[in-house]
Order: sequence, then C-alpha cells, then structure tokens
Amino acid sequence: MGKKTKVEIVFLLALIALAPCCSKFDRSKIKMPKFNFVTSENIHSIAYADAQHVWISGNYGTICFSSDGGKTWKKQHSGIKDLLLGSIRFVNSSEGWAAGVGGTIIHTTDGGKTWAPQHSGTEKDLLDLFFLDSRNGWAIGEFGTVIHTDNGGTTWSAQHEPQDKIYNNIFFTDNRTGWIVGEFGTILHTEDGGATWQPQECRDLAPAASETDWEKPLPALYGIYFENRDRGWIVGMDGVILKTADAGKTWSKVVSGTDKPLYSLMVRGAKGWAIGNKGVYLMSSDGGTTWQVKEDAIKTKFWLRKVAFCGEMHGLVVGARGTIARSDDGGAHWDIISGFTYDMAEFGLADF
Repeated sequence: MGKKTKVEIVFLLALIALAPCCSKFDRSKIKMPKFNFVTSENIHSIAYADAQHVWISGNYGTICFSSDGGKTWKKQHSGIKDLLLGSIRFVNSSEGWAAGVGGTIIHTTDGGKTWAPQHSGTEKDLLDLFFLDSRNGWAIGEFGTVIHTDNGGTTWSAQHEPQDKIYNNIFFTDNRTGWIVGEFGTILHTEDGGATWQPQECRDLAPAASETDWEKPLPALYGIYFENRDRGWIVGMDGVILKTADAGKTWSKVVSGTDKPLYSLMVRGAKGWAIGNKGVYLMSSDGGTTWQVKEDAIKTKFWLRKVAFCGEMHGLVVGARGTIARSDDGGAHWDIISGFTYDMAEFGLADF
C-alpha cells in the first residue's frame, strides 16, 4: 500500500469524528409537547345555561359538557355518530337542543345525560337554531330553510319558502323580534315570530363597480348578535362587521382591521369579541363601536367558529381540531385547554 497523502489522512479523521452520528437514533431523548384534547373533532357551537353549566357541539355528533364553567369537560352520548351538530342551545341547566346535518334535531331534558331525536320535517342541513324559552324555537340552514316550533320541538313547521341561499345564523331578542343572516349579504327581519320575514340591507356592502365590470355578489354573512332590540352587529366574509342602532332599519360598515372571514361575535356592556379564520381574534372596549385585532391573544392559526361569554368576564372560544380556549379576564388573555397551540417551545410551531 502506498504512502497516504495529507488529504486522505484528514478525510479519515473526519469520518472517525462523525462516526457517533451514525449510531442508532434514540427517540426517547426527544422531548415531546403535551397535547390536551377534550375532543379531536372540529367544534362549532357553545351553549351557556349559566356561568357553570356549558355545552359544546361539533363533528360526528360530538357533545361535551362542563359543570365548572369550561375548566373540565365530559363527553355526552348524543346518539349521533356520523353527522355534524353545528348548533347547540340550552334554555336552562336541564333543557336543550342541538341541530345539524340532514335535518337533525335532538333534545334533552336532563342536562344532556340523554338525548332524543325530534322530527324536524326537513332533510336539509340545519346550521343554527335558537330558543329563548322551553317552547318557542327556530332552526335555519341550506336552501333558505326556516322551521319553527311552539311546543318545544314536539312538532316543527316551515316558516319560509325555499330559497337558493344558505342561512347561517339566527338571533331573537324576544319571541316576536328576530333576524337571519346568510349568503350574498342576506339580512332578514321578523316582527311576528317568523310568520313573515322582510329583507334588510347595508348599502356599505354594495361593491363599487363600473358598468363594464362583472357584477360581484355581496359577501356571505356568518354571525349576528343583538345586545337589545335596537343595537346589533353582523360579521362575515372579508372581515366584514356591520352595526345597527335602530333594529336594522339602517346598517353601517365598521372598520375591523382584518380581511379574514369572521364567523362569530358577541358584545356585553363595554366589551366585545369577534373571531374567525386563521385564528383571528378582535376585541372592542367601547361597546362594539371600534374593533382592534389582538395578535397572539389566542395562540392558534386554526379557524375559530364560535365565541360566547357568560357575563363580561368568563368566556369560551371553540374551533377546528378540538380547539377550546377559555378566558376569565374579559378576553384579554386566553388559555387553550384543548387542541394545538403554536406556543410550543419544543418545536417552535409558529405556523400551527
């Protein structure tokens, strides 16, 4: 064998130095983050009965219940295995309803320990329902579906002619006065308990276009909330927030600070909260007059579907992949108690 060159010797020394890296990988030495899940399913709705009793609903018939204001949760057996329950509502700590895909409506009188199906009279997907008391309720959904009950859901009947529109959210301030929002900027209002519905409009939503432009549809509206009979808000596509102070006779656009879709909003006193796609979260400190985007308050980039508060201090936000966030300080800070968060030092998952 010939004499080794200086270059060869250096190369051999380098291989020896790297040799330990070729040893068997020890996965046990990797520190794994702690994932907490109440459920891994997408969550779409929240129902407070009072400050302690609260329910959530979502994909695959998921219903979970908390008796301590959302700190801990237990799964309930809804009797639904393969359908989305997109909306849940309770009128007290015992009686509630949930609605979902295929005209599904289920009812409980024992706080969700048992659920029984009700005959909705429709096979259309139901996206939201609303009850103010144990007898009068409404449910809405695809193809302009609006159904009503005056006997707690024993029977349901249609209140609206079919439309080629999706109705997303419904809200009543009393058993006669209510609103529906949906696709193409739809706002409907009733003053007779839903027997008749009249359109309302926001002229600020009309796109500015020349005669040669293609006609652009109005943005979809996803959530509506009224503080009282006169003062209300709507959220929707493109970061839209609308406000009225005269029961919807006039609606005006409010600057939101985001162009992401907003799905849910609530105002309590001076405080207001709105949530939407990509983990976007907005707050108001002047009763919904102005809004500010609060980056990193809820540490997720998944979509957030529903925000609800009991009083001005205690609130919950739910969303994709089992996300549940809880606040005890009026929404200034949030703890994610279920789901993923990008606040994971182990992996630096800044894009979760």
